[in-house]
Formats: sequence, C-alpha cells, structure tokens
Amino acid sequence: MELILVECSMRFEIDLGPKRLIFDSDLHGLRINGVEYLSGRDGILIYDKTRGVTTDVVELQMSTNTSALIPSLRALGIRYAPYFDERPVVESQNDITFYWKPSKLAAFYNRYSTDELDYDEREPVIRKAVDFLASDAETLPLPEELLTRMSEPSTLLGFYEGFPIFDGSTGFARLQSRLGIHVDTETVMISTPLDKYEADVYELAEKLGNETGQEYSKKKNRVMFLKDEKLLTTLGISMENKQRHNKS
Repeated sequence: MELILVECSMRFEIDLGPKRLIFDSDLHGLRINGVEYLSGRDGILIYDKTRGVTTDVVELQMSTNTSALIPSLRALGIRYAPYFDERPVVESQNDITFYWKPSKLAAFYNRYSTDELDYDEREPVIRKAVDFLASDAETLPLPEELLTRMSEPSTLLGFYEGFPIFDGSTGFARLQSRLGIHVDTETVMISTPLDKYEADVYELAEKLGNETGQEYSKKKNRVMFLKDEKLLTTLGISMENKQRHNKS
C-alpha cells in the first residue's frame, strides 16, 4: 500500500481591538483587501509596496519575519517601536551583512524567530511576538545582540558549480567569498556580501529557475527560492541527506 502524505494548511487569528491579523501557512508575504504583496523579482520591499495602505484585516504568512509583520501592523494602524521604521532596519532584508554586527533586530529574532519551527509549533511564538511589538510602542526594551545563529557551527552540504551549499537551519555563514547557497526550512537563498558579485547571484538564480521552472524573489545581493525536491536535486542534494545532517 502506498502512503501519500498531504500537507494541510493552517490558519489562526489575532484580534487587536477592532483590528485583526490572520496568519496563513499558504501565504508568502501578506494580503490586504484581496491584493497580495510579495517581495518579488523587482526587489521592492513589502514595507515600501504597502506604504499608505490601511485596513482592518490583514492576512499574512505564518512567521514572525518583520518583512511582513511590521507592514501588517502599520496597515492596521497598530503602533510599534519606531526602531522598525529606521531605514537600515527595513533594508536589512536586502543586506545580509546587517546581521554581522549586534542589533536590536537580532535580539528580537533571538527571542521570537519562527524560522526553524514547524507550522504547528509557530502559533504561541507568533502570539508572543505580536504582543511584544504592540505592547512597547514607544521604546524597544531589547539589548543589541548578535544573532544566536552566528555562534553556531555551519554545516556544508556540498557544492554547486563550485559554490558552497550550507544548511541554513544551523549557524549563519559569514561569507567573505563570491557567493553561497543556503538551504533553510522553507527556502533556498543564493547570496553574496560583495556588491561586485551581485550580477553573479542573479545569473545563477536565472539558470536554476530555467532548469527547475521555479520563480524566485529578488533582493539586493540575494535571491530566494521556495524549497522543493526538484530544486534540491538540481543542486545535488536531497531532503534525506539534509535530514541526516540535521540529526548528526
């Protein structure tokens, strides 16, 4: 008998007075009044795409990633610490080197990140994160810290066309090289810390996109693919190999 695994979508709501956040595991980015806002190949951030948009209900990805969570709170008119509107913090989504130094944003993720959690484990963390953001609208009572992952060991999964592939679920490879590929729980990221190699990132992404038929979102010096078996096979690794690395 063949066993078929079906992944079910998950949703939950958080009421903030008369306003509402609806977290949906099927979404990437957010949706307001039927319009989806994604950080796509144009490289424009959701924060900038939703500037001036207001609503009473926002549907968004099931994550504490501030790239979608902060624009959602802003659209609802929910106050949060002005720190998250500072341009270097907003643009950290396009600047991998932002996390090479201590920051309050890193401290936030050290406490409330959902990156390595399965969807069925995320709701309590997301609720705590939203409560924290909405409760401290004037100040941000966090120290400046390095991401905890910066001190964890990085695992090399292999190479693709000579470029290293890292297990993005552990550690945080501080590359000083041309580019690297990072396999996370939901995404595959190709990135470079060096502006002069930005075109190489996009060229490699285009090649992988053509080979796999997958779309990717484009940001400064990096691109993001949704992770699937076909993409991992093209990179020369498999889900099983990655799971073995995680257990070892």
